[in-house]
Amino acid sequence: MRYFLKGVVVLLSALLMVTSLTAIANTSDKINLVATGIEFDTPIKNVELFSSSNVLWNNFVEDYTGALASQHEPPGTPNRLDVFPADDFMFTANTDVFRVYWGGGYFGCNFAQGPKDYHFDWNITFFEDDGSGYHPGTIYAGPFTISDADLTKSVEVLNSTTESNGLWACGFFAWLPTPVTFNANTKYWITIYGIGEIFPQTSWGYHNQSVGGILLNEANFKSEYFGYPDWVNTTDVFGEPFDMLYALLGQDPDFEVTISRGLGVTATIKNQGIVDATNVTATITATGGIVLGRTKTEFIGDLNIDDTATAKVIFIGIGNIAVDVKVTCDEGMIGSGTASGFLLLILVL
Repeated sequence: MRYFLKGVVVLLSALLMVTSLTAIANTSDKINLVATGIEFDTPIKNVELFSSSNVLWNNFVEDYTGALASQHEPPGTPNRLDVFPADDFMFTANTDVFRVYWGGGYFGCNFAQGPKDYHFDWNITFFEDDGSGYHPGTIYAGPFTISDADLTKSVEVLNSTTESNGLWACGFFAWLPTPVTFNANTKYWITIYGIGEIFPQTSWGYHNQSVGGILLNEANFKSEYFGYPDWVNTTDVFGEPFDMLYALLGQDPDFEVTISRGLGVTATIKNQGIVDATNVTATITATGGIVLGRTKTEFIGDLNIDDTATAKVIFIGIGNIAVDVKVTCDEGMIGSGTASGFLLLILVL
């Protein structure tokens, strides 16, 4: 693993994923931090997520190459290290993106406790193309700050050969605060970076031409401190093209909802998503017929992956009705179901 950019990048060997790690800190004396013999052979790709039809754009590969410094220090922070990678994507139809998944982590240099999760917040920003097809332009959506508390870390791996050096990495999964609509056949760019003071240094995983190939144009890089105030291709900085590790996801139903009739209406809800759900709520509405109290809300509570719960309500009235069930939770996952029947007092036939 080698972490350089004029000394700042973390590289992992494509075959053995074993090499050295080098970094230059953004300090007045540019301290060199080097660790060797890092072994990193645990994939950070979430298999369940990537088998889902939710994936709209997939820049992920199983055998990634390394991780590129990607970090912003808030204004006023001493020893600022502002480094920003970006990568491009394009959809063939107008597309709504609800979620983002990426591989990244922390280079835990100069820490006696070694590499670990430092719980930084992260930023996601989308850009238009600058018109050249090769570089980001103006901001299209965001910046979105995703707090550590709102991140789901689907895989966690820790690698270190000394007590003070190494790399902690995982797959990060985040809901955007609001979905973003991207136009068909239009190139956009995304940047993802950690927010906090070095050290540690946050990083975003990447692969190269020989491991996974390059989708659209190669990734870009920007860092005023390191002499790149404008976006440039990674080849211009590192001597080879990179592609960043990320996926853009839609919002297929995460809850499977089935409805049964009888004494009232019973909704059976299964969490078929990729994260545990908290504060699950079912809103059940009856339309048509003559009904007292057409909308009822049932609080279910927490529902782990693959677990099932039920919500039962009683409607009073008569006539043909249609029943609509909508399920939500704190994580933003959704689900719905519909059924019809004849309401006879409290029986649904």
